[in-house]
Amino acid sequence: MNAPFRHGMSPEALRLTVDDFLLLKQAGAFSGFIKSELLEGELWGVPRPPDGEPESDATFPIKLRVEDYDRLDRAGAFGKDVKTELVDGLVYRMSPQYRQHGFAKDELAYRLRRALEQLGSPLHVATEQSVELGPHSEPQPDIVLTSEPRGEGAIPRKSVALIVEVSITTLDFDLGEEAMIYAEAGILEYWVVDLKGKKLYVHSQPAPDGYPKPAAISFGELVASISVAELSVETTGLV
Repeated sequence: MNAPFRHGMSPEALRLTVDDFLLLKQAGAFSGFIKSELLEGELWGVPRPPDGEPESDATFPIKLRVEDYDRLDRAGAFGKDVKTELVDGLVYRMSPQYRQHGFAKDELAYRLRRALEQLGSPLHVATEQSVELGPHSEPQPDIVLTSEPRGEGAIPRKSVALIVEVSITTLDFDLGEEAMIYAEAGILEYWVVDLKGKKLYVHSQPAPDGYPKPAAISFGELVASISVAELSVETTGLV
């Protein structure tokens, strides 16, 4: 599998406070650890060994679970005006969306919606909604094609046909860490729209160790979906 890309910037994970740590500890979030502590805003702990195994004092990062993340959010830990997402156990502050990013996202969502309608597809185009990917990840992609748009909670992983992220400053993260969690979750297809490089990267064939090297589509070319038969959209005019 391909190594993570290294261009652009990565978002910074939010640092937790002592109050956040105490709230989680009281709720039993660290029951799987014989020791837990907060160091420079990061959670560390000594895992509880399986029965019959000798104890070890080795310390490892503690990944937040989705229920821990939701508990902190309900308690107002991230601020009422701050949008966040949970990626592999870490909470990231989502970047402000300015016109270049917003235009590309809205335009691509519109094109996908029209193309799906013309095909008579039951898939729905959702924007900026949480997706359930497992115990430690609940990202909010820019665009999601789902067969289950209605209901409570996050969009179910099994309903997702395609995820799209539009990138200006976080290309490294979108092609690296986020691509890895989508592949590990078995997301069939993942697009990254690189507005600066004017390319669209198509990931497919997910595996536990990542996607194979993505196909790079230059703006101006037609991009065809791999997971949705006959679905294709133009990339002209996204910037």
